[in-house]
Amino acid sequence: MEPFREVFWNIPDHAIFYSLAAVATGVFLYGLYRRYRLWTAGWPEKRGRSFDWKLVAGRVFANASIFRGDPVGGVTHILIMWGFIVLFLGTVMSTIDHWLVSYLTGDLYLAYAFVLDIAGVALMAGVALAYLRRYVLKSGKMVTVIRDHVVLILIFFVSLTGFMVEGLRLRAAPPLWSEPSPVGQWIASVSALDVPGALLAHRIWWWIHSIASLSLIAWFPFSKFIHVFAAPVNLVYEGMESSAFLTLEEREALGSDFSARQRIMMDACTQCNRCTVVCPSAAAGEPLSPRAAVDEAGSFVRRAGGFGLFPKRPPAEPPKRGTAVGPEAAWLCTTCGHCRIECPSAISPMDIIREVRTARVESGENVPDNLQEMLESVYKFKNPWQGAKGKRMDWAAGLDIPVFADGAKETRCFYVGCTFAYDERLQEVPRSAAAIFAAAGYRYGVLGKEEVCCSEFVRGAGEDGLFFELAGQNIDAFERHGVEEIVTPCPHGMHTFANEYRRMAPGAAARRVLHVSQALEEILRGGALGLEDRGERAVTYHDPCFLGRRSGVYDAPRNVLRSIPGVRLIEMKRSRERSLCCGGGGGRMWVEASAGEKMGEVRAREAAETGADIIVTACPFCFTNIDDGVKTAGHEGRVIVKDLVELVAECLPGRDGA
Repeated sequence: MEPFREVFWNIPDHAIFYSLAAVATGVFLYGLYRRYRLWTAGWPEKRGRSFDWKLVAGRVFANASIFRGDPVGGVTHILIMWGFIVLFLGTVMSTIDHWLVSYLTGDLYLAYAFVLDIAGVALMAGVALAYLRRYVLKSGKMVTVIRDHVVLILIFFVSLTGFMVEGLRLRAAPPLWSEPSPVGQWIASVSALDVPGALLAHRIWWWIHSIASLSLIAWFPFSKFIHVFAAPVNLVYEGMESSAFLTLEEREALGSDFSARQRIMMDACTQCNRCTVVCPSAAAGEPLSPRAAVDEAGSFVRRAGGFGLFPKRPPAEPPKRGTAVGPEAAWLCTTCGHCRIECPSAISPMDIIREVRTARVESGENVPDNLQEMLESVYKFKNPWQGAKGKRMDWAAGLDIPVFADGAKETRCFYVGCTFAYDERLQEVPRSAAAIFAAAGYRYGVLGKEEVCCSEFVRGAGEDGLFFELAGQNIDAFERHGVEEIVTPCPHGMHTFANEYRRMAPGAAARRVLHVSQALEEILRGGALGLEDRGERAVTYHDPCFLGRRSGVYDAPRNVLRSIPGVRLIEMKRSRERSLCCGGGGGRMWVEASAGEKMGEVRAREAAETGADIIVTACPFCFTNIDDGVKTAGHEGRVIVKDLVELVAECLPGRDGA
């Protein structure tokens, strides 16, 4: 006789099982439909149709992003995910064998039985490893709520009862062939039940296993398991090219609180806490947890939509979007983007938080006073520092700077930016850049008094109306003067021109945007500068978030530093994509936390620990925050902070070094 297995062996009540299975399937499909309606109730983002399938495949099927920085987490997820998938496919194969065509016989059945046994062991091992990781290896770094236990215990119980059913079947009716089910064989061998007892126990455990399995199926779309669907969908969105974002008027007309993708993000989150572990605000002791923010926003959306296992009527008066995240936490995000690159599912808590900020700015409720003053300054003076428009070119006093309005005929624009234009200490940076450009014969023009704030932090703070107004003025100036390339020393401006403006105007997409470090790299590579040795100096470089994580520029600043004679580069422990934020992005320059230490001080200490003499950065906010941090951390006089441009300019022939 060929090896085979009877699907309903020892189970006479087939109709009861199929009735329960039909109910479970119906609840499952109903839940998926409710989730779909909840997602599509959000306003649609404008994206292209193609996506990066390699990114999706690598993250979904190979768990590549989970393994990064957390190999135990990667193994845990692989065991649980693939154990579950294989067992599910095994059930499907068994159903086909029972209803359509009998094919699970002979060697195929033996292989089938062995693989399912291994999958069950993998699933249970994954659950055990999950608890080891959560409570031992990552103790204190993960937040656990009751639903996390329910998920893990239920899938463990389903697998365990499956083995019990298998073992009792083998005990009651040993097959004529050698069953390749090591776990089932072991359970059968240690059981003390006689045949009648094993038959009864098998029937009892079969129903327990079936009811548990069907309950899991029915509960699936209403539980944390929904990330199985939401995470891949969000990764598909991540790989799509974002062609444009909706204007404030378009979004108001739609009347939705969050976008469809943001709602999907909320369901894709498994609450693994990796985002909070790397969050600079949380690390500084401030009351912000990106994980909690996503969870709170998800609860807000589900509550507002009346979502649940049992239908609920939405509130008569929809809750205000500005209350979706805690009052103080919403303003503490620096929009550094570390949470996004750390998340295995590409969830962006900063985008969800920004929507909450937008609602608060629109209503005028719970907006910090300093932030309101900054927004008023940008509205009145076109810069956040209340600097008069007529003083925008004060940085160029005594220099022969080509200005477009005065007749400069260039296709390259040197966009200085508000902080470099008005901060007296930082005015040395554009002056140094002008000296380098002159020495290299690098042609450019400036907007001069036509230059207005790029408004990156205005958008980050949620004031979309003001952002669109000022962005439109800059775009118009670029187009009027025939600008084809923009070079700026400000990463915030670079990010905004390259990633935000280009989605607003078709012409902006064709405009090349460079950070000054990239321009310096090209100049030095061309041999246009003969830099002189000013003596040996040990430097460490701080990656600005908006230059690194938000724009992907890591090598250009380092290549420039290595091109400076006498400079020895020492990397900090947290560098490149894992660099620690200084605390200046997302409008945080104007928001003080009620608790915790300054992020700039934390970063200054890390830099000082390298033994470097100079901390080099390439962002005005980073310069200010880290320079203040050096003083408050007690390192003043031992280590100094400089902008990359200044360090290069010091080594120009005929120029005195600092």
